[in-house]
Amino acid sequence: MARPPRWLDLMARPGVSQWMHRAVTARPPRVVVQAAIRAFARAYKIDLDEIAEPIASFVTFQDFFTRSLRAGARPIEADPGRLPSPSDGTFSAFGALGEGVLVQAKGVEYRLDDLLGGNEDADAYRGGSYAVVYLAPHNYHRVHMPVDGTIVEWRYLPGALYPVNQIGLRHVDGLFARNERIIAHVESEVGRAAVILVGATFVGHMRTVFTDLAANEGHADTGLQRLDPMLALRRGDEVGVFEMGSTVVLIFERGDLQPEAALGQPIRMGEALLRLP
Repeated sequence: MARPPRWLDLMARPGVSQWMHRAVTARPPRVVVQAAIRAFARAYKIDLDEIAEPIASFVTFQDFFTRSLRAGARPIEADPGRLPSPSDGTFSAFGALGEGVLVQAKGVEYRLDDLLGGNEDADAYRGGSYAVVYLAPHNYHRVHMPVDGTIVEWRYLPGALYPVNQIGLRHVDGLFARNERIIAHVESEVGRAAVILVGATFVGHMRTVFTDLAANEGHADTGLQRLDPMLALRRGDEVGVFEMGSTVVLIFERGDLQPEAALGQPIRMGEALLRLP
């Protein structure tokens, strides 16, 4: 495995993202926060009217990054033959897991076992399929269920925090299996599935609805944890939140899923991402 450039190794250190966390959770005068939010929104054409809370209520820039949306802002695909995207972002990858290998970028692969933390965790998904949605910093940062199902197990895997943009994908072999991640294993309407939140540079505190553990706080590998009580959720229900942009990897035991959205194109949470035969 080729070693990443030195400058990427430096960016991947947890302390860099911890510094960013302190910066975006600082509390300058509210007029400064609101001006920064509006400038950011203008630059990236973000619709402020879809945000649930008024901008005046935000006391940190982090409040904006982790914003909730008003009811109805993201209609959820209801057709049982189509699965909605778990987040806003870009539909960046899709494929079969015939040999337990995922494609990170052209000519770059990584192993399912490494992504999930071990052979036993990965066994249920061999022969299945996967999909990847990349969130840029300007995207809505909350992650939602792509299926009706019950979260039965979860795992936190510590790791580096390399950038997950095109630079990181080109230069860091096995990127998604090297960065820290939080994994939810789901018994769903389409069989066993995993929703994986992958950390990245500046994404120092991923949080989820099924554990109080937050990423990039020095925790060790939790191992596979049985959720007790189990958590039943519907498609569109919130699973977790990123502090900035990052990546969601979906893994399914079913190998007959097909892309419904166009690869490489933007997608919004709730829009049809995959389809069943």
